[in-house]
Order: sequence, then C-alpha cells, then structure tokens
Amino acid sequence: MKILFIRHGQTQLNAEGRWLGSTDAPLSEAGKEVIISKKNIIDKYKPVQKLYVSPMKRCLETAGIYFSDMKEENKEIINDLKERCFGDFEGKNHDELKNDPHYKEFFRSNWQSNVPNGEEADSFFGRTEKAYLYIIEDMKKNNLDYTAVVTHGGVIMSIFSRYEKQKLEFYDYLLQNGSGYYAEIDDKNYISIIEKL
Repeated sequence: MKILFIRHGQTQLNAEGRWLGSTDAPLSEAGKEVIISKKNIIDKYKPVQKLYVSPMKRCLETAGIYFSDMKEENKEIINDLKERCFGDFEGKNHDELKNDPHYKEFFRSNWQSNVPNGEEADSFFGRTEKAYLYIIEDMKKNNLDYTAVVTHGGVIMSIFSRYEKQKLEFYDYLLQNGSGYYAEIDDKNYISIIEKL
C-alpha cells in the first residue's frame, strides 16, 4: 500500500514563526498562492483512491486546492488528525518562549513532555497513532492500495518517528508547508519513504 502524506499550506501564524496547534487558522493569501503553484507537483502523484483530512481549516483548504477533482464520497475527515494543542505556547514565537523551562523541555524531549494548558504528550502520540492505524485498516477493509492524508507537521512527525523504517530524529521528518512524503506501507504498518516532495 502507498500513502501520500501532505502538510497543510502556510497560515499567517506559520509565516510569523508562531506556534499554531489548536488555533483554527485559515491559509494566508500567500499560503494559498504557494499551494496553487505546487498543485502541478501533487498532480503527478494522482489519482488517489481516498483522501483523509484533518478537520482544521488550513488542512481542508489545502485539500480543496490539491484535490479539487476528488469526489466528496472519497473524502473522510478524521478528528484525530488534528494538530496538538500547544496550550500556553499557542500564538507565541521562539523568542517569546526561549527562556520558558517548559518550552526548553518540550524541544529537548521531542514533544514528549507536557505543555501547560495543552494536550498531554501521551494523548497526542496515542491519538495520532490511532488515526494512522485506522487509515491502514480502512484501506485494507476497502481494498484501497493508494490514498492521501492532508494533516499537520506535528502529526506527520509523530507517525513517522514511530513507524518510518530509517528511524531518523523527530525533527528530521518536519515538512515545509504544502510539501509531503510519498510512502510505502508494509504488512507490519512500517513506512518507507519513496520520495519527498
């Protein structure tokens, strides 16, 4: 089986280097323009049989541009594909947080620590794994061999850091906005990156 994993396009908060988790921001105008300009790259990896999408505006808008030709019955919104709630980090940038001990630990631990007033690490990593395994099972159940997922940078990093065969460092899996991984899934659910796009 193959899956095309895509990170949503850029929002204004992304452009400003601010933490954007549960904040439901749309794509910026500049972000939309980039997605439109990259659509021809995504088109080379189509058609897909089904599309799984985070319910957040930035993902729905990205999916709407990249997969404008996809029938609604072949799309599924999955709540567990939402980005982590970053609690007290939301809307702040690195300079505003660099002296915060919780922020330092968050980076040192590769997101494994808890964020004040945010989603706990166990919850985030647990639900993203659950979403990934649900997609695999749905593909098997419906005899699908190629699908796409439009989600968030943190969600992709959490899934790949657990299941990707190279076992790279957590942040090595971070994608630029609007970019993706074309990947193969083996019978034990492990991921092999075929191409980064």
